[in-house]
Amino acid sequence: MLTFRLIILLLLAYLIFFIVSTFFFSSRTKRLKGSKERPDQDQELVLCLHCQSYVPKTEAVFSRGRYFCREECARLFVRAP
Repeated sequence: MLTFRLIILLLLAYLIFFIVSTFFFSSRTKRLKGSKERPDQDQELVLCLHCQSYVPKTEAVFSRGRYFCREECARLFVRAP
C-alpha cells in the first residue's frame, strides 16, 4: 500500500513538473523569437525629417506631405524655424 501511494505521488510530482516546465519554456521561447524577428526586407523605409531616422512606411506618421517616426517629431518639425 505504501509503494502504491509513493508511485502515485511521484507521478503527480512529475506531471506538475512537466506542466510548469512546458509553460515556462514555451513562454520564454516566444519572447526570444519575438526579439530576434527582423522586419520584412521588402518594407519601404522613410526618413523622419526631424530626428533623421528611418522607419517603416507602415509605421510612419504622415503629416503635411512628409513622413515622421512619431507624432511628437511631426509637431516639433512644424514649430522649428
